[in-house]
Amino acid sequence: MKPVPKAQPSFYKRPLPEGCISFSSADGRAIFREALSGGTMEGFFSLIEQFHTQAEPAFCGLGTLIMVLNALAIDPGRAWKGPWRWYAEEHLDCCRPLDAVARDGITLTQFACLARCNGTRTNTHFAESSSVEVFRKAIRDATSRPGETHLVVAYDRATLGQTGSGHFSPIGGMHADRDIVLLLDVARFKYPPHWVPIETLFRAMLPIDQASGRSRGFMTIEREHPVAPVTALRDDADWTEIEHFLRDLDGTDVLVLAGCLQAGVSPAPRLLEILRGSGDVPASLQGQVERLRAQVSALQDASRPPSGVATRDD
Repeated sequence: MKPVPKAQPSFYKRPLPEGCISFSSADGRAIFREALSGGTMEGFFSLIEQFHTQAEPAFCGLGTLIMVLNALAIDPGRAWKGPWRWYAEEHLDCCRPLDAVARDGITLTQFACLARCNGTRTNTHFAESSSVEVFRKAIRDATSRPGETHLVVAYDRATLGQTGSGHFSPIGGMHADRDIVLLLDVARFKYPPHWVPIETLFRAMLPIDQASGRSRGFMTIEREHPVAPVTALRDDADWTEIEHFLRDLDGTDVLVLAGCLQAGVSPAPRLLEILRGSGDVPASLQGQVERLRAQVSALQDASRPPSGVATRDD
């Protein structure tokens, strides 16, 4: 008789620790009403329309990003189900293979790569090089605009008294007088949306992420392109699309394209062949293309975390 496999333990939610205020509690709702009248919940509605539960335990970064991409109304350029184009985690494969993300999660730099691949302009702040004052101002600026800018935080759950380690969440708004923010936690199977003090959240970004060797941090995200530039890497892409993607190539975009190549996006080798050998490459782009060729290998290595190091634990 075969031995019966040992059952894996399972959990139904976690209680919020002291200092975190549930959004649906009486206090949480009162805070929301006051923050709404104070004008610092402007991005809440476009985000809440897209509130999403991450599809895998280590997909907090991907789940957070698709919320923001859909809230910004960016067309992924690829079908989701049937004829419908819509962001889901499986679309975010341009910087790291999805199986690696499902195993280890992503770092803040890899999150920025994914965001840029998919038509956004980002501004990344590592907590170790920033301050709570800069963080507070970024929150106020983002939450005072009607859905034009969203702010994402990468933080250590343990500092908030929560279980787990690294996590990503979008910020849904702030209450300026109480100096707290609303985290729209995409691990909805674990914690509900909740309010946390800004200073505590900043401290939660300071611990070093072992996968990157840097602190965690925060990022503002705005729409730059109405259609994801990574669609220029499709099999049916033409030079016009590719040229548009490379027109403003800078160091960050080089990392984005290198990440696309690392992830093995189907036509990437053909794209490089076009860039290296086609006489149709505009003269104005020749120097940038050469720089891309020189940097791709190093950037691929830099964006790959050490083997066996998990970056997310939800």
